[in-house]
Amino acid sequence: MINFIKTTTVVISLLVIALIFGCSNFDDNWRETASIDTGTPGKIIEKSSELYNTLQKATTSKALEGGEVPPCVEFVYPLSLRVYDNNLNGIGSTNIRSDVEFSKVLENLPTGQSLSISYPIATTLEDGTEYTVNNNTELAIALNNCSREDIIRYYNDLFIPPTQNPINYFWRVKYSEAGDNTYFSGSFLVSPGGYLQFYYNHQKYDGTFFFLFVDDKLHININLEGDSEVVKYWNIDREVEVDGVNITIKKAPKDIKLELIYESRKEYKVGDVGPAKGIVFYDKGEYTFGWRYMEVATKNLKDSEWGCATSPISNARNTELGSGLYNTAQIINYHDNLANYYLNPSVCNSANNGTLLAKDAVKQIQDVFIDWFLPSADELDLVYKNLYLNNLGNFQDSVYWSSTEIDANTVSTVDFKTGEKTVTSKIPEKGTIKARAIRYF
Repeated sequence: MINFIKTTTVVISLLVIALIFGCSNFDDNWRETASIDTGTPGKIIEKSSELYNTLQKATTSKALEGGEVPPCVEFVYPLSLRVYDNNLNGIGSTNIRSDVEFSKVLENLPTGQSLSISYPIATTLEDGTEYTVNNNTELAIALNNCSREDIIRYYNDLFIPPTQNPINYFWRVKYSEAGDNTYFSGSFLVSPGGYLQFYYNHQKYDGTFFFLFVDDKLHININLEGDSEVVKYWNIDREVEVDGVNITIKKAPKDIKLELIYESRKEYKVGDVGPAKGIVFYDKGEYTFGWRYMEVATKNLKDSEWGCATSPISNARNTELGSGLYNTAQIINYHDNLANYYLNPSVCNSANNGTLLAKDAVKQIQDVFIDWFLPSADELDLVYKNLYLNNLGNFQDSVYWSSTEIDANTVSTVDFKTGEKTVTSKIPEKGTIKARAIRYF
């Protein structure tokens, strides 16, 4: 076994930055893997990081003999390590058999190389209880918290907003290709004392949360008031993994992904450059349901179809402000639930080609922000009135898509040349309809 010493409390920034630690060629046990895989920044630990320094100190003879700070965690060997070159391509792997070997690996780190631990790994805390570590974030937390009570307290502090300079924290359901997106677009407003509110489709659901251990794994318990389908879905006690500003709620067969968002302290006015380097086109004056402002992206989306011809998506017929994200989620969920629509669009209609504008929108990245979607009819109308008419946004004199369905065959659009609200077939002539994504913040 190896003892890891307790260091100062890991700050929130450790949960946000990519963590990497490097490797050593101290023996001949590295197996060449010839770029089997590519390292993911969030799964690797940098030599200059606090986590790397903690690991290095923990494996020295002084620490092993009972150093100045008592250990929090013990790991059972062997540990599997993977080696990466400076491009994060896999070049080797090995099993570490003891604390001495691990110490040598860390001590002899070659410049430009890095490595990662193969998670999950089982740990024993100082209080004698077991804990499963799934990623670098959880490793850092375990190293600095010696009991289950310490870890639960840490997660509660992470999950809720800071008490100094308070701002509202929201954990939004994030779209994931392989995840459960049933309530994609919903978000939790969390408060001290274990209270939360779930916002979904302009509705608010009050409830509570707390963290606990079940079978040596960290769980989150969420309980909402009422008996609606939304409430039944979210009344859960499930295993969670925390990795930076993302939380994974384990749910067979597909996990639920949450991402942290929070209120902007900066104030904006229409026409300003937004936090995602878009253009602000609306300010509702206060934060409600997780947002106050809207900004539009600076470039049009690629030419794609709106969706299935002759197939109604009645939940995507909302026109009002604040409905674009919800509409977009309904469009994506409908098509994702079809039998292989994207490769076989004929399951919907032989006229479709398998592209989906809503999916393009949520996959868009602008200035690292990945929370874009299609505007509702009223939101699109504001883009026209507040930006286009003021020569802002570089829009074309073209018809633009909204996320608001009219019926099984048509969608609400706006002709930016005339300002007229129009109705357009879901499969128009190629290249004739443009689209621009927006986001809330």
